[in-house]
Amino acid sequence: MVRHPWEITLRDFIAIVRREYGIEIAKSSAALVASRFLHKDGRVVVLLIDEDEILSLSVLRSLCRFYRIPPVDFGLDPEPED
Repeated sequence: MVRHPWEITLRDFIAIVRREYGIEIAKSSAALVASRFLHKDGRVVVLLIDEDEILSLSVLRSLCRFYRIPPVDFGLDPEPED
């Protein structure tokens, strides 16, 4: 089975960014950027992403934006111009 270029895990993303851009990303900080935040009973609950989970397109785009990596490098549409 062939995966689409954007069907990568957090682990894959970190390895690609290190290899292609020379950026060292700590797994814990990337997991935090990629995680979901829920509000429950006035408290914030963080749902950390597993590093072997395939990233959704929105999470992959968020990681690209956070680390200033062009989304087109991961097969995504470019960011809209301001």
